[in-house]
Amino acid sequence: MPRLAVVTNDFPPQRGGIQRYLGSLVDAYPGEVVVLAPRGGPAGSAATVIRHHRRFLWPTTGVTDWVVSQLAGVDVDVVLFGAPWPLPLMTDRIRRRLDRPVAVLSHGAEVTLPAAVPGAAGVLRRCLAAADLRFAVSRYTVGPVEALTGKPVHYLGAGVDLATFTPTIGTKPPVPVVGCVSRFVPRKGQHLLLDAVAELRLEGTALDVVLAGTGRMERSLRRQATRLGVPVRFVIDPPWDQLPRIYASLDVFAMPCRSRWFGLEVEGLGLVFLEAAASRLPVIAGASGGSPETVVDGETGYVVATHDQLVGALRTLTADGALRHRMGAAGRVRMEADFTWAAVVDRMLAAFAEVR
Repeated sequence: MPRLAVVTNDFPPQRGGIQRYLGSLVDAYPGEVVVLAPRGGPAGSAATVIRHHRRFLWPTTGVTDWVVSQLAGVDVDVVLFGAPWPLPLMTDRIRRRLDRPVAVLSHGAEVTLPAAVPGAAGVLRRCLAAADLRFAVSRYTVGPVEALTGKPVHYLGAGVDLATFTPTIGTKPPVPVVGCVSRFVPRKGQHLLLDAVAELRLEGTALDVVLAGTGRMERSLRRQATRLGVPVRFVIDPPWDQLPRIYASLDVFAMPCRSRWFGLEVEGLGLVFLEAAASRLPVIAGASGGSPETVVDGETGYVVATHDQLVGALRTLTADGALRHRMGAAGRVRMEADFTWAAVVDRMLAAFAEVR
């Protein structure tokens, strides 16, 4: 089993999708793992986590020397960078001094945004092309990475903790609840969800909302909910272990994410869609980036690209409890079949075998 080193600026207990992805990947990996990361609290991981004193790691000479010395001391077989920029700029020095294969993991917007800026695109291309292996968390992300580098990219996919995010049996409130768990930023689309719910309530449809997360749009979302007269329960910055209870309180999960900046800012995949589906909820996903890969449209939920589609999906699901149950059950089955961390690790190990 290859001994794996993960070099990243994004790792628990920091919050965020990339942090949760890497934390789950490391926990699922069956061999030895060493993580090099900026300073932070306990990661709650079985891996060996070595912290630098800086809050953010740039590939300076000093940081690169620190990374190389730490890796030399633990004798790893493969080095994985958790994001395509900026740390992979040290790839050539790692390869020269350690003679180990290097892999880079790409998620979404951290590829599409800089790839459109001439100077940044060159740096990103250098980071990705220098690696022995390139991974992407979604099939969508495979495309721009291959286009930028002209080199093959391995689809890695994502998983969900099926034991943690599992259906619960309990009494639902009489009024259906739609919820979103995500950062409060424009791309995630919580403001679009509130507009859609407000329209349905004007039609006479009773529907409550739960918004869980944190971010710069919190105040504007609160003002919008008040202005529209939409009852919203805000759960601010919930810890990870509270998320299963939040999903259990919902009847429908909706994150109508939208691509921004002419398609440069996209949703790479969306772990929350997987968590909601594993919790046996019907899922409404915005048609951005890799998000549609998480939903079988019309079977486990709906993929929506417009306001009218979002309103229609909510209207249909709110009115039909049996449909919600069928879609939620189908989503759970799909998570069990296609979105396990064991499958992600198997894909990674198959790629490692190509370069060892």
